[in-house]
Amino acid sequence: MPLTRLPRPQDGVVLIIALILLVVISLLAVTSVRNAGSTASVSGNVRTTELATQAAEIALRYCEDSILQVPDSDGGQPTYTLNGRNIEQVSISPDTPPKWQDTANNWDSASTKAFALSLDLVNQAGMSDKTYKRPPECMVERLSTTGDTTSSFVVTARGFGPEVVEADASRSRPVGSEVWLQSHIRSQ
Repeated sequence: MPLTRLPRPQDGVVLIIALILLVVISLLAVTSVRNAGSTASVSGNVRTTELATQAAEIALRYCEDSILQVPDSDGGQPTYTLNGRNIEQVSISPDTPPKWQDTANNWDSASTKAFALSLDLVNQAGMSDKTYKRPPECMVERLSTTGDTTSSFVVTARGFGPEVVEADASRSRPVGSEVWLQSHIRSQ
């Protein structure tokens, strides 16, 4: 009779290694899905901020052109709705802050000093879905000093992202993406 060896009892090492590998692979999968979700969120935020920046740039250029009365592409004088009534007079003084800094009274109030552009200037014509709901705004302040023969202006503009709802009757503070831009212009 040949000698037969009895099967050796299993220690279960393979099962333990398989479970550890399963946990590691599951953690890698969860991390990968979480990273993909946060990347999409960051991309959405970048897009929204870029759209708000573009709206602010449109408002800034509109108000600058209004001050300088830059001719349009046909060579004719443009017609702007921004006029002398919309330009604030500011005396340069360390005691008096510029009007554009007072957001509660000069931007977000029913008696706003800010000039709101037409939504037609920022939304693409012919599209059923409008990108922007709230138009960009600008404020022009003429700086005056005694004995100054030049005209100096501070142009401040703010643009809103596509998620910002249109201004209500009381012009409450907007919620969402908001970009501020400013330029200084001196003309003779």
